[in-house]
Amino acid sequence: MESRLIIFSLLVLAAVMAKVLRLRAYGILKPLPILFILLLAYLSGKHLEPLWLMAILFGLAGDLFLLWRQGFIPGLLSFLFGHIFYIYAFGAKSVASYSSLSVFTTGIIALMAFFYFARHLIQSRQKKYILPLFFYIGVSALLVVAALQAPLVYTGAIGAIFFVFSDFLLAFDKFVRPSWYVQAGVSLTYFAAQWLLALHFAAI
Repeated sequence: MESRLIIFSLLVLAAVMAKVLRLRAYGILKPLPILFILLLAYLSGKHLEPLWLMAILFGLAGDLFLLWRQGFIPGLLSFLFGHIFYIYAFGAKSVASYSSLSVFTTGIIALMAFFYFARHLIQSRQKKYILPLFFYIGVSALLVVAALQAPLVYTGAIGAIFFVFSDFLLAFDKFVRPSWYVQAGVSLTYFAAQWLLALHFAAI
């Protein structure tokens, strides 16, 4: 486990550094952490949860789309479908209850995030993104609710929260204030999320 995590961390570090330094190798390095997770899942010899597999494959597709200058919307759709598969995967595996407080809190935070970004989109005359962003934030909120079972602290819940936080940083970088450290944060939280979700669903 430790050696696998070290290799994964090195792959993530290489991808993040290539992104920050704007190296041409970024296009090759970016998908490697997810491909490594898939390799570990395959080598485990265990039955792979089809819903998890579809979710992470859509995440990989989103990674590749975002390498393309015009790939934001296709990438957004890929991650959206990935989130939906994760929601169904959590639902299929759920044997615990959900807290009404966590549902209420998640909904309030989602609404705050939507109005925050909607204001910036209106100010920057990018109103065409408001509706897609509304649906995406709504699905992200459902993902967090699906993951926040009792007990609250486990790899699946933390992974889902990291994933949604990565989405927030990605939107912040695109619509509010682009910066290298926010871009690095997007990648770090995203890869951490996929690793934790793989621990939960695929026991890598």
